[in-house]
Amino acid sequence: MSKILMGQLTDLPPGGVIEKRIMARRIAVFNHGGKLYGIEADCKHMKASLTTGNVENGILTCSWHGWRYDIATGDCLGRPGMKLRCYEIQVEQEKIYLII
Repeated sequence: MSKILMGQLTDLPPGGVIEKRIMARRIAVFNHGGKLYGIEADCKHMKASLTTGNVENGILTCSWHGWRYDIATGDCLGRPGMKLRCYEIQVEQEKIYLII
């Protein structure tokens, strides 16, 4: 298990998102409703960055073609098997860590 610093808690207000490239993969942390979610940041459809998408009622919608994902599970709605990888997030001393 490794911890990767994603940023400061002050960098991620409610409704915000931060993204980093980690081991050739873009990973995002979203603050949705005061809860932090770590998720793969490339849409399964055409690899668009999901950080430009919208999160509403726990559903992340890609801004390119509207593919929708459950932000808590990574499941693609309406497209079984097209799941995004989710990551555990820990906050310690106002720092946001991704657990891989």
